[in-house]
Amino acid sequence: MTSPQQSPGTLVGQEGRRGPPLLRWGWPAVLLATLVASPAMERLDAGWRALAFRLRGPRRPPPELVILEIDEASLTLGERLSKQEVERSALWRRMGTPWPWPRGLQAELAALLLEQGAQRVVFTLLYPHPSSFGPADDRAFRSRLQPWRQRLVLPAGYGVEPDPVSGLELLQLRRPVNSLGAVGLDALLEGPDGVIEAIPGQRWQSQALAGFPLPHPPALAWVAAGRQPPPASLGIDFPGPSGTVPVVPAWQVLQQPPGFWRNRIVLLGHTPSRLADRRPSPFGPLSSVELQAAALATVLEGRGFRTPQPAFSAGLLLAWGLVALAGLARPGTAAGTATTALALAAGGLGGVALAWLAGWWLPVTALVAAPLLGGGTRAGGQWLVESRERAYLHQVLARRVSPALLADILREPGPLGTQLGGTRTRCVVLFADLVGFTVLSGQLEPQALFALLNRYFEAIAAAVMAENGLLDKFIGDALMAEFGVPRSRGDALEALAAVRAALAMQASLQRLNAELLARGEPTLRQGIGIHLGDVIAGNLGSSERLEFTVVGAAVNLASRLEGLTRQFPDYPVLISADVHALLADQLDADPLGEHRLKGWAEPMAVYGLRGLRRPLQKCEQ
Repeated sequence: MTSPQQSPGTLVGQEGRRGPPLLRWGWPAVLLATLVASPAMERLDAGWRALAFRLRGPRRPPPELVILEIDEASLTLGERLSKQEVERSALWRRMGTPWPWPRGLQAELAALLLEQGAQRVVFTLLYPHPSSFGPADDRAFRSRLQPWRQRLVLPAGYGVEPDPVSGLELLQLRRPVNSLGAVGLDALLEGPDGVIEAIPGQRWQSQALAGFPLPHPPALAWVAAGRQPPPASLGIDFPGPSGTVPVVPAWQVLQQPPGFWRNRIVLLGHTPSRLADRRPSPFGPLSSVELQAAALATVLEGRGFRTPQPAFSAGLLLAWGLVALAGLARPGTAAGTATTALALAAGGLGGVALAWLAGWWLPVTALVAAPLLGGGTRAGGQWLVESRERAYLHQVLARRVSPALLADILREPGPLGTQLGGTRTRCVVLFADLVGFTVLSGQLEPQALFALLNRYFEAIAAAVMAENGLLDKFIGDALMAEFGVPRSRGDALEALAAVRAALAMQASLQRLNAELLARGEPTLRQGIGIHLGDVIAGNLGSSERLEFTVVGAAVNLASRLEGLTRQFPDYPVLISADVHALLADQLDADPLGEHRLKGWAEPMAVYGLRGLRRPLQKCEQ
């Protein structure tokens, strides 16, 4: 049996936050549709098919199918049985000789099977030349099988052979010299990886045998099954590895139970590795007769695999590419795109598996690779964007939060992520503002005013970061900070951190005023308000520019407390009753009564902070 590759048709496979623009990063998914017929794709597809067979495992072949093998034991019978045992069987006396056996002996084996009720005997042994035992041997072959000619199939060989006249390697069609029974072509088609995988169809037959005289024999499996070949080649549904189809050694042909051969379709061939042309299959090397048995099993059961036409495959891949592009366009992060790509690839693989079970070979490599390549490319682009965003976020946050809190935030950004929206949380809000700064700003040059403000903010901002607070924003000469977002250590610890930060701000302002007095410059006076309450923390702005902040009643109350410091010059730091209740045993604070604050119907209790009753360690994260 040959598996020619020189003639056409012998290979079965031949028949914003959302990231950069979709078409820029998703084009590989569509590009793959043009690669369906590439040799690399075909080789990978063949590997997928072989893997599918191995995962499925062996299956039971048709019950009528059996192989009668001329094996090593049949060729060396005299070495395995005693002389007396051999003499008891006329058939054994003719066996035990080196190959080739006389054709009369091969015909005798087939005749014995047919006499015992075999439905058909399919020879896989080629007889392209007269017997080396002489014309009498060919006559014995024809004579013995003449009564059974309607139930015989003989093979015709097709492949590259040396021309006896020119000596050149040429494609040759070798018909059997004994015109007896039906004739089938022994060629099976191999894939791009050299693995036998298909039974030739009419199109291949017409193309490959176009230069040979008519009639052109169909493939052996079609003839043996008594069926007409379809136009397209049919992929073989291999039952399993060597030995899956039942095998009977030739020397035991008469030792089978009564009725064993009745209605059987028997393939007759040799299997010793020194004689048989063993070729690769998805289940490993098989002899010629075993490969033909797998092909015949496929035809008898009506299984097999079909390959879509190239136009259909290209259309399928184009449609799948568009589906992949649509799916990959949705995720807004590299991780989401990668996950979607994997899900699409898994879906494509699942679809291919279902098609395989239904008897279709789809371009699995392209279907799986399209979302992976398209998604990988887009995810890479998104990752670059996200990397730049993370670098910018790190740069911004490094000036707004402490290093320890920054490391925690970057490990799990949470509400400091890149999406609009916020979440309800509880935190301590601190407002600090300069008293009388409007008058002072009119007395200083702009350059001097900015320099003074920067020195002031440098001093008070350091106090917030030292207590693991979040510098929210600078509003003119005011500062807004929060303690407890985006991570909270508990209300009491966050309130204590805010109080410590306020006292540190006062100390820093005193040192700055001392420097200003030494230079004869006007000093600064500060008011601070602290309140604990519920807020909405998150990103405000647009998709192009976001700002993390907090909004809510607690923010307004802290601002109102800071403004109330104008009425209590001796208490530059005012705290709400909620803050005081958490830290009453730790604070030195005076009650200042209840006050109506703008925007609030009910008066609120206010306390003037003097300091801490005892030294406390810094509030750790």
